[in-house]
Amino acid sequence: MTPYLKLQLVYVLITALVVFALDFAVGRAPRLARRPCLRVLVVAALIAVGVVAWIVAVKYVDDTHSTYQFIAIAFGFYAGVLFVPLLGLVRAKGERWFAAACVAALALGQYALWIEPNRLVESRYALTFSQWPADAPPLRLVHISDLQTVGECAREREAASRIVALEPDLIVITGDYIAGPFSDPTPAIDAARKFLIALGKPRLGIVCVAGHSESEALRARVFEGLDVRYLRDEELEFELGNGRRLRIFGARTQGLDVSKLARRAEPGLVTLVATHEPDVSWDLDGKHVDLHLAGHTHGGQIALPWFGPPLMLSTVPRRFARGLHTFGDHLIHVNPGIGMEGDNAPRMRINCPPEIDLLLLGGGGVVRASEPVPERS
Repeated sequence: MTPYLKLQLVYVLITALVVFALDFAVGRAPRLARRPCLRVLVVAALIAVGVVAWIVAVKYVDDTHSTYQFIAIAFGFYAGVLFVPLLGLVRAKGERWFAAACVAALALGQYALWIEPNRLVESRYALTFSQWPADAPPLRLVHISDLQTVGECAREREAASRIVALEPDLIVITGDYIAGPFSDPTPAIDAARKFLIALGKPRLGIVCVAGHSESEALRARVFEGLDVRYLRDEELEFELGNGRRLRIFGARTQGLDVSKLARRAEPGLVTLVATHEPDVSWDLDGKHVDLHLAGHTHGGQIALPWFGPPLMLSTVPRRFARGLHTFGDHLIHVNPGIGMEGDNAPRMRINCPPEIDLLLLGGGGVVRASEPVPERS
């Protein structure tokens, strides 16, 4: 059993104790003791208020990706889709509507934990650039992000196999390689290394940039001895033939220092910037950048129909949580990740599967008109 699973089992046991202790306390009120459905709803409401207050309090004290916020999310998730519904099934005998709601919550929780995270999908995008001739074969670029391993798993093996089958010329990975728990990161590091090795050796190689989930020291352990190009506020340039050149600038996770990105508008040159966070796109407008690759959002991990992700830890508008978009004078592509938050958070997705993206970079496109830069959300 991996350290991550051990930690989550601890959270599951603590959640069970808290839920059943609350049920006992609430049941001491005579009116609630005689109304089992209301009793369960009061327990659920107390938990919801407690989790929200916990998250808000932590955010007020330390507005970062806090360990304690993810503990609160884990507690709320396990309570909401496991122990409260089980409690409802026990208490609400004969109340079919209530029992049906509890079964639905249990089913949603199991789907979020075991099915959606492994429903790996592929998307393809054809991009054309005016700097390149139309008769040149497209460059096959695979963009993935947020591997966030906690230990080797079938999803990562399948993802690596499917990426190799796409026959990419170039693979770009936009950060976040392991997800802990960081008290014992070795299983996560080993899994990330196996994944990178399984990608093989594309013609132009594998380009990586930093994320925020692991430290620089842990990232060095992931990359040690591997045939990857790790860019930290530096660039690579490839001669592709047919008068085509591709420049890739890779930035550190704390944000792009735009002074280090030279403005170059040259015949045959396409400039690609790779960063972890999509928020950097505001700083790229007007810098002669053609395409910005980013991750970080995980697509929200939970996406609501007609609304999108309620939370994605980014200031870009919700529509930029995943996919290809125009951002001012350049394109931005956000990969929703292969993995999920780990460490103290439950590994779940809802209506937001992990994704492998194949970008076909071709020529013969028209000069792209600039659009208004979106406002920060």
